[in-house]
Amino acid sequence: MIERKCLKCSTWNNDEKFCKNCGTAIAPEEITREEDERYAAVQANRPKPKLDILLDKARNSKYFVVRAMFYVVYSVAVVVFAIASLMAYLVAWSPA
Repeated sequence: MIERKCLKCSTWNNDEKFCKNCGTAIAPEEITREEDERYAAVQANRPKPKLDILLDKARNSKYFVVRAMFYVVYSVAVVVFAIASLMAYLVAWSPA
């Protein structure tokens, strides 16, 4: 049997997930789950970065020229990153 002390009210509890006195989570898996839920709620309520908003506007623009420029720049960036990745791969596998 595991006894856990509540960090909030200092009550000793037997093998339980929540404190009998105050209802605070005392089991490690419950504490982790609550922290994950709090983190997910904070992330969901966060505003989008301005760069993401700008890229979404360019991708979904009603003007063809803006959309075409977005896809040209996006394609060039993909090619540059692919070349950089290939170079990093070759450097990593080269003999020392």
